Amino acid sequence: MSNPNISLYLIIHRAYARLRLQIDEELGIFHGIDFDDFALLHELASADGPMSLARLAAELSVSPSVMLRRLRPLEKTGLVVYHGGVTDRRIALRTAGLSLIKTANETVGGVFAKLSLIEDVERLNETLLKPKLARCS
Repeated sequence: MSNPNISLYLIIHRAYARLRLQIDEELGIFHGIDFDDFALLHELASADGPMSLARLAAELSVSPSVMLRRLRPLEKTGLVVYHGGVTDRRIALRTAGLSLIKTANETVGGVFAKLSLIEDVERLNETLLKPKLARCS
């Protein structure tokens, strides 16, 4: 009675939830941020320079209004700064933000090293590959 598409989605969701919980916990304890903040700061650190709000929102697959709400606390704590005028506003990392993202990268890497997702990957393979192979034979 199980739908393979639903089963696949639930496996992916469980793996993501486990990973997200671990990352949020570690980032919160050691850096005072969550994974959404980490992703935003990481994107800014990877950019060639200040980014527009629209581009940053698009890169992280959120609306500009959601991005603005995420940026405000980071600006107030001195991690990001706005450049330009009202019509050409760009966001960049401050020195504190760059420093934080460097250490947070190590924290996230440590979570991946500690967290075993092998069981979830094996279930994903079972759900994806075995049914396809069975149809081919």
